[in-house]
Amino acid sequence: MNRDDRELLAELRRLNSDVVPLAMKIMDESVTVTAQEQYAFAERLMAMGRRLEQRGQRTASGVIIDVVEGVVVEATGNSLPPQEQ
Repeated sequence: MNRDDRELLAELRRLNSDVVPLAMKIMDESVTVTAQEQYAFAERLMAMGRRLEQRGQRTASGVIIDVVEGVVVEATGNSLPPQEQ
């Protein structure tokens, strides 16, 4: 797992932990959830969706997605020869 994947998972974890309290507040008629709060959370969800879509597109197109023991590995599983510097 590379750094980008770890960051993606961390943001998914934060969204997951934030969605239940927000949903409970929305359903609780005695608590007011502002349109701004709902809009901000919707923006977070849409940003995450875009990131997941971009990752899927990179993976499907065969773009380099990982480095395993110093070897660059394409989404197809093929390793690329090291580049001379």
